Amino acid sequence: MDTARAAEVDLDDVGVYERMDPAGMAGAVEGFPEQCRQAARAVREMVDLPDAEGIGEIVVLGMGGSAIGGDFLKELLQNALGMPVTVHRGYCPPSYHTSRTLVFAVSYSGNTEETLTALDHLVYLGCRVVAITSGGVLLQKAEGFRWPVIRVPGGMQPRAALPWLSLPMALLLERMGVLQGFSRVLEEAISKLRERAAKWGRLQPTGSNFAKQLALRLHGKIPVIYGMEGPMSVAAYRWKCQINENSKQPAFCHVLPEMNHNEIVGWELSGELARRAEVVFLLDEEESPRTVQRMKITSELIKDDVGGVSFIHVSGASRTEKLLSAILLGDFVSVYLALLNGQDPTPVERISRLKQLMAEAGGDATCRSD
Repeated sequence: MDTARAAEVDLDDVGVYERMDPAGMAGAVEGFPEQCRQAARAVREMVDLPDAEGIGEIVVLGMGGSAIGGDFLKELLQNALGMPVTVHRGYCPPSYHTSRTLVFAVSYSGNTEETLTALDHLVYLGCRVVAITSGGVLLQKAEGFRWPVIRVPGGMQPRAALPWLSLPMALLLERMGVLQGFSRVLEEAISKLRERAAKWGRLQPTGSNFAKQLALRLHGKIPVIYGMEGPMSVAAYRWKCQINENSKQPAFCHVLPEMNHNEIVGWELSGELARRAEVVFLLDEEESPRTVQRMKITSELIKDDVGGVSFIHVSGASRTEKLLSAILLGDFVSVYLALLNGQDPTPVERISRLKQLMAEAGGDATCRSD
């Protein structure tokens, strides 16, 4: 969609959302804070808890929107947990996991081929399992094996259910006695998220709505999102995925300082392609002076090669609040960008088609045990 066409899309017109977002993705993003609260309540009410005795590591299985919760757990809480957290995206995890491994099998549909294959392998190795799902084969397995289950409400796109697919892991670990203080930090973060959802939501006019302004800036560009290692790297990846799925356009991400050792050179001879890119730096306001210095120097080195550079200063009282806020902003931007692109943000037809073709192709995805 060209810039002239985008001018016809008034992000302040409520009719635009009724016509172009019939499944209500914008409303789902606005409901992000309430989802956080509902997910916390569901874990508080759980009766069947896993045995915490002897747990030495955590593995999160998932793909797409069902996997990023593992990144959340790893980057925010791995040090507090005092044990490694691994996120496995794919079919066959390593065979060195044991009965000391706690596995969170996360699949919104419950039918994710890669996750189910990986889970069978880890069950064979004797790992403990918690299922996070809305149904499908995963729920059937959990009921058959009597694993603890966090039931996610159905009827959503997986990427729109992120609070349900991420927060319960940390909250459950807290209830198990493996983690302390997370529920209090989350409750404080939710109140701030509600304020930001109102500031960035549909009813807030563009003139005072940073999410709408940023979507307009990114329209017609190729967004490239950079975050510093840690929570902002997770946010950068989430932005990239949401722009891909909601906005139906290419977007890319990388993490600093690693990007400084390879990708920074790639901008030099990219010509017109590079000038179509809008680089967005996600900057935690409490980053060390050295980190801020690195980001600013990086932006200075590439600014003449790319179409534009933006800095998003992420604030918050805790790392949890900052990460959730950065994710919420990116979710809003991706929906507004979809509308500017003339796209319904909800359908992901190519993903559905790929799954259909894979099912028709058949084949055995069983992991080898040797």
